[in-house]
Amino acid sequence: MNRIDEKNEKPRPSFSIKRKDFSIFVAQAELFTCEVLCQLLKQQGYNVVGKAVELEETVQQIRVKRPQCVILESEISGKHSVDVVRQAQTGNQQTKFILYTSRPDIRTMVSAMQSGFYGFLYSNDGLEELYKCFQSLETGGHYYSPGFLSLMKNMGVNMLPDETRDQLKRLSSREREILRMVSDGLSGNEIADTLCISYRTLANHKTNIAQKLDLESCRHLTRFGISIRGHL
Repeated sequence: MNRIDEKNEKPRPSFSIKRKDFSIFVAQAELFTCEVLCQLLKQQGYNVVGKAVELEETVQQIRVKRPQCVILESEISGKHSVDVVRQAQTGNQQTKFILYTSRPDIRTMVSAMQSGFYGFLYSNDGLEELYKCFQSLETGGHYYSPGFLSLMKNMGVNMLPDETRDQLKRLSSREREILRMVSDGLSGNEIADTLCISYRTLANHKTNIAQKLDLESCRHLTRFGISIRGHL
């Protein structure tokens, strides 16, 4: 987002969102950066309901103000990012979190992708990417900025296409477990014995998994599982 600040630009979102009704809480480690981002968002008509530069205050304020969106900088939360989301979402499922990072930590980012974060931004992204992220959140989707995707690729982390991510959401926890075991190379008998189910029940599970993933047959489960193994 630094590029926009340095150029003193005020980009206009290319979509129609009721900005005044979209409540945002900003949590960033540096007070100056936090203040600047809040002011930029307010200038664009967004409803900034609060800000914080410390972890404990962030959690407390989110619980009280229950914003629709929280821009959470990884540097303020670090390895506790996932804990912040879990604590804030206790009895409050409306708040959606955007992870913003300037000093990336691979474990933190992967944990965030596997938990309750909906948007992912890198410090090199401009404000327009943040606005696009807001739009995705409003429609119930996830958003990965080009800068974040490039960062993850450089770190050797493959991102799932939205279509594949949606397919995986169709699977139950048991079905995901079976797909993970299939991708690990376990035989049908080994999987059935481990899960204490009959081979016929396992076969039914595999058929259902293949159908939910839009695969031609169960024969493709192993290859599919291996291709997305890190996301199971």
